[in-house]
Amino acid sequence: MGPPLEVGLGLNANETLRSTIEKSITSEALSLDYVWIADLPDQLYAPVVASVVAASAKRIRIGIGLMSVLLHTPRQIAMAVTALNRAYGERFDLCIGAGDLRQLSRVGLHLDNIRDLPLQVLKAKRQISDQLRKSSVKAEIWLGAQGPKMLAIAKAFDGVLLNFSKPEMIEWAIAEAGLGKNSGPKIGIYSPSYVHLKPRPNMLLLAKLASATVAIGASSTVLRRFGLYDQLRKGRKLAKKNPTLESVLYAIPDQVIRDFSITMKAANLRSYLAKLESLKVKHIVFAYPQGYSVETVKQLKKALDLAS
Repeated sequence: MGPPLEVGLGLNANETLRSTIEKSITSEALSLDYVWIADLPDQLYAPVVASVVAASAKRIRIGIGLMSVLLHTPRQIAMAVTALNRAYGERFDLCIGAGDLRQLSRVGLHLDNIRDLPLQVLKAKRQISDQLRKSSVKAEIWLGAQGPKMLAIAKAFDGVLLNFSKPEMIEWAIAEAGLGKNSGPKIGIYSPSYVHLKPRPNMLLLAKLASATVAIGASSTVLRRFGLYDQLRKGRKLAKKNPTLESVLYAIPDQVIRDFSITMKAANLRSYLAKLESLKVKHIVFAYPQGYSVETVKQLKKALDLAS
């Protein structure tokens, strides 16, 4: 019997298609529930990657996103999901939201200059839902959220994916959005991860880099709520100057990094998943660098088996 959560593996769309296919097939063979394919301005278009994955991994569900409604119109998003479902069956889900601050700034989009962002996301969700319904396509639409303003619209979605991993933060977000009820949207987390049997230094560094990226882009409200804002002030200022992330990393305390990643020994995973279950979390995505290689995917499965 597996863990009580839907388990997904997060994949980067900028890897080679061969590598992505291999990890997706491995995930399916290991009976993971999902693969999630990220969509970022500097990566391959996620729906295209999803189509290649679906042609090779025949049964596993495929999540697409987070897709930014600032980069893609609701019609474009709905048409992509419709085309995928018609070609490969109804096994695709979608996560939408504003997007990553640093990534969007690279293509000239600055969230500080955009008004009523939650309203824009909510409007896009309704338009996508209407388009999918007209096309007779069934797909769950998740919200990628973190701060209180975006969490306020979570009830309009099928699920909400939180991109932090600390149970206290998750509990706060659930209460903030009024979630956790049986009739409400599913609660999920999408977090940088490295669950291991024996840690490798290069993988630990990748996990730190991935979690630092999330922490730097975190909601200021969340950071202040948990006393992390001042600790991250220097790292966030450095990040705005676009240096290498490695140089920013040294300005970020390890405690902050731990709050934004699932980096742990396999033996500790059982208690962590039990805590998530007690918070009524139903969906967990182990994001990069857990999907770094086929071997790290297999390590995750071994850890999940130990936790079951």
